[in-house]
Amino acid sequence: MMPCYEQETPGRLGPLTRLKALQLVIGLPFLIVLLFLYLMPMGIHSPCIQEKESLGPKPTLFGHRGAPMLGPENTMMSFEKAVEHGAHGLEFDIHLSTDSVPFLMHDHDLRRTTDIREVVPSASRNRSDSFSWDFLSTLNAGKWFLKDKPFYKMEPLSEADHEKARSQKIPKLRHLLDLARKEKKKVIFDLTRPPSKHPLRDSYVSVVVSVILASKMDPHLIFWLPAFDRDYVRYLAPGFQHVGRLQSVEKLTEQNISMINVDYKELFYGGLR
Repeated sequence: MMPCYEQETPGRLGPLTRLKALQLVIGLPFLIVLLFLYLMPMGIHSPCIQEKESLGPKPTLFGHRGAPMLGPENTMMSFEKAVEHGAHGLEFDIHLSTDSVPFLMHDHDLRRTTDIREVVPSASRNRSDSFSWDFLSTLNAGKWFLKDKPFYKMEPLSEADHEKARSQKIPKLRHLLDLARKEKKKVIFDLTRPPSKHPLRDSYVSVVVSVILASKMDPHLIFWLPAFDRDYVRYLAPGFQHVGRLQSVEKLTEQNISMINVDYKELFYGGLR
């Protein structure tokens, strides 16, 4: 005789048996669906899934103002870091001093990336190109980077890089070109036209081209972006590669331009057409 708690009523399942049946009813379809989802990509043809041997060339990467999370933007430290991390080209911004020296600076004034507010507070809002090189060369262009940490989740700098960043100065264009020539890197840049009363208002393009040619860089590594006086640049330096903006194919063809520099957001909607 079985004890009463072990007896089962004929035609009725015990709680344990019902639980196992429920697990089977739910678990088996789940495992089948999971297996289907796991195997499904194998039957899908996608241009995004290719064998490594059939992939196209890797994209050419330019360091935007150098490597601005590793060193103060548009300084030699930043560009050296970009080279160190394998950038194929260097992107930067050029202004011209009142005494004809092209230098690297993005902003129209010096407040964000130099210590001009400490040095000459009254002139801190003046345009970057309203100063002589003798003055610009005295400014510090790295302390702000250590103080402000301009990018979220920046990796801590080593002690050596910390000290190097602290001592950065505004570089001349020639300094950057010497690095690019040595490392055989492509360069592309924005060139700001000086204000109306600047002594180089109408000759700034020829000054910049002269500095580039004097650097003995391979002209094919120069990606010329400024649209002003493009025909004149082609005459002075026929080896430069010219880069246009987002225009119609007809206008680009007319200017003999096959490369464009475009913010990706502009390519949505009608841009790609």
